[in-house]
This record gives sequence, C-alpha cells and structure tokens, in this order.
Amino acid sequence: MTSKKVLVLGDGTVAAELALELKAKGYSVDDYLHPGPLESWNEKPFEYLASEFYRLEFASYEAFFVALTAERDVQRRVVRELEFRIPKQTPLFVSAMSLSATEIASWCQHPERLIGFGFVPPLSGVQCLEMTVPLQADSSFFAEKAAESVLADLGREAEWVQDSAGLVLPRLVSVIINEAVTALVEGVANADDIDIAMKLGTNYPHGPLAWADRIGLDQVYATLQGVYDEQQEDRYRPAPQLRRLVMAKRFGVRSGQGFYRYEGGEVNA
Repeated sequence: MTSKKVLVLGDGTVAAELALELKAKGYSVDDYLHPGPLESWNEKPFEYLASEFYRLEFASYEAFFVALTAERDVQRRVVRELEFRIPKQTPLFVSAMSLSATEIASWCQHPERLIGFGFVPPLSGVQCLEMTVPLQADSSFFAEKAAESVLADLGREAEWVQDSAGLVLPRLVSVIINEAVTALVEGVANADDIDIAMKLGTNYPHGPLAWADRIGLDQVYATLQGVYDEQQEDRYRPAPQLRRLVMAKRFGVRSGQGFYRYEGGEVNA
C-alpha cells in the first residue's frame, strides 16, 4: 500500500476505472470525473476547472493523470490549464488513445515530462498498460522511472510502444468494433449474434459490441477519429451509427444504454 497523492481528471470510463484502481491500492486521489462531455460538467466548465485548480496545492501531488475523449480543442485547453501549474519534475500521464503523446506534449511548457498511456477497459482484466513518450523527450529515462513506480503499486507491467494516436490495442480493438457496427447496420446479424460469433469464433474475452459498451462508445469513437485524423485511411473512419450513438449520449454501460440496455451495469434483457 502507498500514501501517494495523485490527481485524476477525465470524462469517461478510462479515467473512472483508473481513479478507482488507484484508490483501491491506497493512493490519495483527488478526482475530477464526469460520465459525459466536458461541457456538461458545469455551465462554465473551463472557468470551473480553473477555479478548482487555483485552490489546489500542486506541489503536494506525486503525479497527474488526464484521460479525455473530448475534441482536440477542448483537450488542448484543459491540458494547458493544468500543465503550467504542475511542478517541472512531476510526471503528467495523459491518455494517448485519441491523440498522440507528441501532439499533446506540443501544448505543454515542459513536454519532456509528459507520458502517454492507454488500456482497453475493463482495467480489472488488464495485465499491462501501454506507455509511450513524445518525440520532445530526449530519452525515456524519466518516463520509465515514473511509470515503474505507479505500475508497481498497481500490480501491472508497462509495454512501451511507439508514439501514435490510439497506440496498439486500443486502435486494434476499436477497428474491430467499428467493423461490427457496420455489420450490425447492414443487417448481417443482430448485436447478440455478432457478439456470440466473435466470442466463440475468436476466443475474445467479450463480443465487440458489448465490449464497446464497456469501454464507452465515446472512447471508441475518439480513438477511431484520432487515428483517422492522423493516418487519413478509410479503415479508421468511424461508422456513422457509432457517431450518432455518441451524439445521443448513449455511451454504453455507464449511461445505461449503448448497443444494449443496462440496469445496474448488467444487460437488461
């Protein structure tokens, strides 16, 4: 167990599960979490965050974690508002599941201390977290040391990958989900049949549509859109139905409805 103090800020499943895991391991966690888009946090969300940040003692934190699914301009504003207040030698872990660590670091005064991370929920079934460093970092020594400390407490390993929007597993899983959404819309099969076929046929831990609901459709959409923006390849273009569900705030398990309906986190048949 540890008495380290951290701050977690985010708008989806990744941030929420990370905050819970850190608390379970004994961390003192100040969290700013919301199940929906930043604009729904408060009538004036940026002013709200700025006022909250103003009252915090930033030097008391061992690390900061940010995991947002919001659009690029929103993420840029939040990261900038947070990062310039953080002491120079304190690590800033930022989700690289929709934007590359290098792009996010380009918004920072001290880009060398930014560390990109990613995982595919549920975190309880994850044995390692993908980690990456931005091109602005001269070496990975600082990142490796900071990540080793946190992941040792979480009982996880780090898998260091090249910096790219979506990293590895988040990108691959999101592409599979996107194809499953297309098959659903085209009437190839219903949601249950698609999920059963994939679980039994490929030995996946979850069917792709149920997995999407657990990850959060906003996160899946953000990953696909981020990779598409970076690569400009049609195979990463988010399915229109996925975008519509996100616009309708049907994020999956945490909102009670996605490709399935849920009560208490369980599928409502």
